[in-house]
Amino acid sequence: MKYKIAGALLSLIIIALIGVQLVDFTAFTIGFPAGPLLPSSWWEQIGQAVGSTLWSYRVIDVLIQATLLVAAVVGASAMFRSMRREEEDA
Repeated sequence: MKYKIAGALLSLIIIALIGVQLVDFTAFTIGFPAGPLLPSSWWEQIGQAVGSTLWSYRVIDVLIQATLLVAAVVGASAMFRSMRREEEDA
């Protein structure tokens, strides 16, 4: 029962966040610059530099994968701990 209230509250928050993102705030378009901030050739150079950095250093890729794996293991162990407590209480 207590999880239904939390689930409903989180659902309402997510729906509200999505709704706010869909609202068109035309007042903010006045403050936007008339043109791009950087020339298009700079964007290509920046993209190539970031891509070459990320894909040339294997350590970055492995570090991200290890972080995701550790997060998944911690989340799964937390779920199993809460299930054991519920079984012991019952």
